[in-house]
Amino acid sequence: MKILAIRIHNLASLGGKTVIDFTNEPLSSAGIFAITGPTGSGKSTILDALCLSLYARTPRYRHAENSIDVADVKGSTIKQGDVRGILRDGSSSGYAEVDFVGVDGHHYSSTWSVRRARNKAEGNLQPYEMSLKNISTDQDIPGKKTELLPEIERLVGLNFEQFTRSVLLAQGDFTAFLKAAKDEKSSLLEKLTGTHIYSEISKKVYEHHKEESQNLKVLDVQREGIATLTTEELKDYKIQKEKLGTLVKADEKRFEELNKQVSWHERWIELQGSVQSAKQKYDSAFKAKEEAKPREVKFQQIVGVQSARPIFTERNGVKQQHSLKADNASKLSTKIDFLKKDKKEADESFKKANAAFDIKQKQEQEAQPLLNAAKALDVKLLEKSEQVEHASEELIRVNRKLTLQTKESAEVLIELGSVKEEILELQQWKADNESRGPIAEQENLILSKLQDAGGILQNLKYYNARIKKAEEDILINRKEQEDFLNKGDAIEGDLKQKKSDFESLTAALSKVSFEKNEKEKAALDTSIEDLIGATAHWKLLFSAVSEKDKLQQTLKSNKEELEHTTVKLTQAKKLLVTKTLEKDASLKMLEKAKLAAAESVEELRSHLVPEEPCPVCGSSHHPYATHHPGLDHVLDKLEAEHKKIDSEYINQLTLHNTLGQNATQLEKLIKEQEKKLLEKETDLAELKRIWSSFQVSTQCNTFPQEERSSWLQQQLKKQKERQQKLQEALQSYNKQKLELENHRSQLDKLQIEYDQILNSIKDAERNLKTLEEQKQNDTNERDKINKNLEELKEALSGYFSSKEWFENWQSNPDSFVSQIKDFSSNWKSNISKLDSLVRKQELLSEKSKALETPLNVTREEVTSLHKKYADLQNQNKKLLEQRTVLFKGSPVTEVEAKLKAAVESAKKTLEDQRKVLDKINEDITRNSAQYEQLLKDVNSLSKKVAELKGQLENWISDYNAQNETILSQEGLLSLLEYSQDWIETERNSLRGIDEGVMQANSVLKERTKTLDTHTKQRTSEMSLEELTAIRVEVEESLKKNRQASNEIDFKINQDTQNKKLIGTLLERINKQADVVENWAKLNEIIGSADGKKFRQIAQEYTLDVLLSYANVHLEVLSKRYILQRIPNSLGLQVLDQDMGDEVRTVYSLSGGESFLVSLALALGLASLSSARMKVESLFIDEGFGSLDPATLNIAMDALERLHNQGRKVGVISHVQEMTERIPVQIKVSKQQSGKSKVEVVGC
Repeated sequence: MKILAIRIHNLASLGGKTVIDFTNEPLSSAGIFAITGPTGSGKSTILDALCLSLYARTPRYRHAENSIDVADVKGSTIKQGDVRGILRDGSSSGYAEVDFVGVDGHHYSSTWSVRRARNKAEGNLQPYEMSLKNISTDQDIPGKKTELLPEIERLVGLNFEQFTRSVLLAQGDFTAFLKAAKDEKSSLLEKLTGTHIYSEISKKVYEHHKEESQNLKVLDVQREGIATLTTEELKDYKIQKEKLGTLVKADEKRFEELNKQVSWHERWIELQGSVQSAKQKYDSAFKAKEEAKPREVKFQQIVGVQSARPIFTERNGVKQQHSLKADNASKLSTKIDFLKKDKKEADESFKKANAAFDIKQKQEQEAQPLLNAAKALDVKLLEKSEQVEHASEELIRVNRKLTLQTKESAEVLIELGSVKEEILELQQWKADNESRGPIAEQENLILSKLQDAGGILQNLKYYNARIKKAEEDILINRKEQEDFLNKGDAIEGDLKQKKSDFESLTAALSKVSFEKNEKEKAALDTSIEDLIGATAHWKLLFSAVSEKDKLQQTLKSNKEELEHTTVKLTQAKKLLVTKTLEKDASLKMLEKAKLAAAESVEELRSHLVPEEPCPVCGSSHHPYATHHPGLDHVLDKLEAEHKKIDSEYINQLTLHNTLGQNATQLEKLIKEQEKKLLEKETDLAELKRIWSSFQVSTQCNTFPQEERSSWLQQQLKKQKERQQKLQEALQSYNKQKLELENHRSQLDKLQIEYDQILNSIKDAERNLKTLEEQKQNDTNERDKINKNLEELKEALSGYFSSKEWFENWQSNPDSFVSQIKDFSSNWKSNISKLDSLVRKQELLSEKSKALETPLNVTREEVTSLHKKYADLQNQNKKLLEQRTVLFKGSPVTEVEAKLKAAVESAKKTLEDQRKVLDKINEDITRNSAQYEQLLKDVNSLSKKVAELKGQLENWISDYNAQNETILSQEGLLSLLEYSQDWIETERNSLRGIDEGVMQANSVLKERTKTLDTHTKQRTSEMSLEELTAIRVEVEESLKKNRQASNEIDFKINQDTQNKKLIGTLLERINKQADVVENWAKLNEIIGSADGKKFRQIAQEYTLDVLLSYANVHLEVLSKRYILQRIPNSLGLQVLDQDMGDEVRTVYSLSGGESFLVSLALALGLASLSSARMKVESLFIDEGFGSLDPATLNIAMDALERLHNQGRKVGVISHVQEMTERIPVQIKVSKQQSGKSKVEVVGC
């Protein structure tokens, strides 16, 4: 992996576009380069951009708390750890882009970018975006940022943590790691090497061992809690199941019979309701028919007058036309009078328009000479205006020239005065600050020394903080040790108490006779089940006896009723023969009468035509053409007599059929009841047999039948009370057993907790010893640093006049350094500016003198042009006065147009008046012709109205002669108002009423017949309430017997399953024991609740590997030392080869030695992390300030050797000696407004 280029745009202090290209000179050939610049200039921003473009993360931001909000633009905040906050203030967008060589050898470009809403600086931050391009193939790699980030990580070959350990080396982490306490070192080692996974493995092993041990305990408890049946118990359950099966079958059969009888009653109630409903509907329909009789009469009358509708309709139409035409004739007469009046007024208007036209023509001719004179003056005025305009423009041009020359001269004089003032101010400032000049001249030396002092001061603060932290940790560890001791004592007491309670519970449980109570309860359960079955069966048996007696009584009653019905049927049959003969004779008489009436007279009458003479009597009126009252009266009488006889016949036939059906139904019912009686006797015998199979039946038979049910209930109650007591005793035993198991579990838990407390006490003792050693070492280091700081203070005191300068620098180093830089910059800037201003003063004086001559020439030219412009304006004014006299100065074209328009207007008015007059004459002629035609039509329609009136009166006379009622013209009008739609609707309505009566009558007869048939099918005399009560009892008995049978089935099946389960469970327990043993072995080696055990092993091994890599680099940096791990710990020590291989603590190393060892560790981690791939780029952060020149040379040689191994090394440093030795540098320099500039320098 190799970095080729870094591009930055508007990130932090790096505003605008910044490009660092490692493929261009001088960076391409430089093996080592430095990134230099003052504090806060943006050096770390370059490394942030590198991480952002590859991982969208930075090392600096990952430690920030995301729960804290910081201000962004107005009204908006972002999280403290949000990397988008790196966007430069006042910028609308920014990006970080890196070109690199991937693991596949291709060149890639990865870009991280962010922008604000609407690309405005005041917009809210938008989500960042990622893009990736294959430079080798010039192809963009598509995908969302969630897809591109893993792809970039794959191409780089390192994840973020590995990258920051292999490419970006944060030296501070290894300085802290070198002298950290055990837990702190363990945490740092996890962060630096990524070994946190071993802690998780250790915890998982512990949890698995605990979980599998618990599973084994659960299986053991399950094996103890499985119960099985004895051979005798199993045999008894099977006998009970057989008895219950017989009872269930009998109950099911009885329940089915009761359901049928209950259904008969429910159907009978339903049929009664339907008959009553049909009766109400028939009464309602018959009532509607009676109420509709007046409607029927009116309907017939309306139908009878429909033949007069054509005459009436025609008369109304003719009258309407007559009225309309008469009205139109009246309107036309009035209109003609108005038209004549309009003609007279139009004649007068035409004469006036003709006179006005002559006047306008005369005015146009008289104005022609004056128009010609006005045209001549307009030409002269145009010429003079152009001359005036030209003179004005020339005057404006010269005035503008004069203004510019005057302004330029004034500006030169003002600038000359300003320069003189600045020169005086700068000369005064130089005199005031002359004594501070040496600070500016020795700025680099002073700042370098202060920078070194800053590093020493930071180390002093670091060791002070470590000493304070060690003192606090010592107090905390002592307090924890006391807490662990107190907690251990308390747990030890609880452990003893729990053991005592466990032994007491074990002794108490062993005294309980569990098996005896369990056997007694099993026998009692069997007896109770027998009593429950016997009680239910006795109810069935007693009910069956009662039902048999009732059925016998019903059978006897039905046989008696059949005998009576047979006698009535014989009598009805004889009377039916007589009624049949009477009906036939009556029908023959009626048919003969109808035939005689239809053969002659009725046929002749049907051929008569209204208004034509009868061939018999010669009359033109035929009142009996469709109706003969006398003949109809005879026929109606015969028909009524026939209907009466026919009705008697139908009634007799219905009675005969009903009696026949009743007899048939009774015969069928008697046969069914006899059959059912035989079935009842069979069922009763079976129920008695089953009753005798119950153990309690013999003793129960000694009591009267009425008292047996009560006796059985009493026995059942007594045995259930005893059963409840035994159940409570067994539950109490199980509860005590469960409590014993809980005590065993709590005892195990307390033992584990006690062991953990003992281990914690030992750890606290070790920690206290380590902390005290660390405190002493840090105190020694602090004393050395204080001495170095005092020496540096004496070296710089000669440059500062104030004795408090060192305290001021200590209180605010950045401000102090900034003031030095600002003064040095101001001194150099002001001296340079003073020289420049003196030269500028001389130039301005010469320029002012040169501008004076052309300014005077321009002033004289302005005076001459003013005089010429005034003369031309006077001449133009005289011409204007002459032109104003003619037509008040109006334009000639406008005056000519007005005169011409007046003539045309008068002419148009004359033509319009002529057209109006012609139009009025035409309207008078057309309306007069229309008026004469309307008068003729009105006379013709009056005659037609009179003719139709006579026809209508004749029709009414004929209608009154043929009907008994007298119909007037008004009555006819009211009858004809009903439309044909109404007639059809009324006809259908009346027909519907008749059909409703017939349908309701038919339904009533059908439902009455169905009810009679159903009533004869009754099989039991018991009421619905009695049947329902018995059915509930039978259903309850059936439910109990089924439940008892199911319970026995469950017990038998459970026994079978338990016997199988015991064999399977033993196999599972053995397998689980093997699993627990394996996990116990693994837990003993690497398992722990807090993950320390395996983490310690893995970290010790990882630390050994890391030290092997670090010692390779340390041999180059300093051959004196070899890094070693203190046996059985994560502590570090050094082997001093110059002191006869003396083992020394790392706390005894000086600042420079500590740095070299820490650098070796950092380089070792880089080698460890990049062992599987080639990493060609390396960036090392600050840390060289504590080295003396000789050691610094050694460190530089080591870094150059890294380049020889194929790595390009970049060093971030403030050490002047080091930056002077590295010719190729990336300089980051501060500019105005918090902006910095990046440039690459070197040979």
